[in-house]
Amino acid sequence: MSFQQQQQQQAFFEQQISGHSIFIKLNDGEFVAKSHSIENNNEQNFYEWIQHIDGYQEFFSQYNGVAIIEKNQEISKQETINSQQKWLDTLISKRYNPNNKKYLILENLTQNSQNLRILDLKLGYSVEKQSHIQRYQDSTSSKVGLRICGMKIQENNELVLFKDKHWGRTISVQELIESLKTFFGLKNRNQILKEAIEKIESLKQFIISHCKQVTSWQGTSLLLIYRDDNDFKIKLIDFSNTKVDLESTQIKTGSSRRSFKQSIGYNKANLINY
Repeated sequence: MSFQQQQQQQAFFEQQISGHSIFIKLNDGEFVAKSHSIENNNEQNFYEWIQHIDGYQEFFSQYNGVAIIEKNQEISKQETINSQQKWLDTLISKRYNPNNKKYLILENLTQNSQNLRILDLKLGYSVEKQSHIQRYQDSTSSKVGLRICGMKIQENNELVLFKDKHWGRTISVQELIESLKTFFGLKNRNQILKEAIEKIESLKQFIISHCKQVTSWQGTSLLLIYRDDNDFKIKLIDFSNTKVDLESTQIKTGSSRRSFKQSIGYNKANLINY
């Protein structure tokens, strides 16, 4: 696929709150392009596989293939300077490589949204990657299988709260719980919490029923998005370490599987307690 004819408008994705990849918003913002590592095809392999399962879009971003994106002009940035934009500018300066032209094309989950609340929760108690083991052991990941990788709250179209992954690695379990309470601090909180619990349970059942070929979910995150028209989404994201075995016919019982399922269970249990 080539988006070469549709590149009159390119902008760094202003709603990004976490991650290592660079996201570029294309044209009217219907799609976002996620930078894709040439050396690691895990995420592409996962989306190529999951897109053939009916109903996957309810739990995962809609996948629109891989595109070669040519840089035909300077990619624009948001002019407003706030804590989130400063974080994003730092990420861009470190990670953006104009020579990397291969991108995954995904739906924009925040298109035409205002007063967003976005929360990225990294799932899992442990990880096999040596360079990441310490951050799991020293954070809430090792205790409850959840870690905040990013959180953003807007009110009256202004940013009122932004927290990044570095903050999320330092907080206690109690601070994690308080942050979840802040995120769900809405007038219709009970309704949204009920919806969140139902969505998490549906995600869990979808994985049990349809994802027997996934042998590792390490490094995945749960993305929660709420906007002021009471639209609420929960999606599973980040699959650079996810492994798919097409020969597998039953749910694996390895540590990464248990860690992932326990994390989802903990998230659901704590939402119930709120």
